[in-house]
Amino acid sequence: MAQSHWLDPLARKVLKFTDYWQSQHSQSFQGNLLKKEAVEIDLINLKQGQNKARVMSSFSVDVNRATASDWMQLPGCTKDMIDLLLKLQKGGVQLSGHDDLFKLLELPPELAKEWNPHLVFQWYGDSPQLSEKPLIDLNCASQQTLQKVLNWSKERVMRLIKERQRRSFENLADLQERLTLPPTTIENLIGVVCFSEKRAGPILPPKI
Repeated sequence: MAQSHWLDPLARKVLKFTDYWQSQHSQSFQGNLLKKEAVEIDLINLKQGQNKARVMSSFSVDVNRATASDWMQLPGCTKDMIDLLLKLQKGGVQLSGHDDLFKLLELPPELAKEWNPHLVFQWYGDSPQLSEKPLIDLNCASQQTLQKVLNWSKERVMRLIKERQRRSFENLADLQERLTLPPTTIENLIGVVCFSEKRAGPILPPKI
């Protein structure tokens, strides 16, 4: 039987220590590498965030000429909002200020605050007269109220009443389309009227 060499125990210890040191050194190197990569990723994310913030602070939306892609840059701007705004724009309707837009879209105050710095109101024509009267619900208001507040002809008011009995109006774009109203008429209604889902009752004949 062959005898083991006298250096074998020492050699084994050296080899074990060498393997252990290499293993520890490798783990330490890998750990440092991962930390370095993590720092680099954080820096990249930070730069991207700064760039995004720079873009967010610099872009603007020309409200009366904005496209769908322009509106999509604004946080919380829904498809329904964009559809309504584009329909009004197509119909020639213009908005004169922040309050008009926020009332039209019934925008929450928090969202309005985020939108505010990015909105530009360039008027392309004569500015409409603004009104501070209480909002009139076009789906419920009486004939007398409509004629008094809107200053419309009796024929137009009756056409509105007849049309709303068939189906409630949804918004200004729907009103304009169904009654074939000119843009200036719709502009004068912004911030003056509202639309509930409640359907008005039938028109009763006058008492004799």
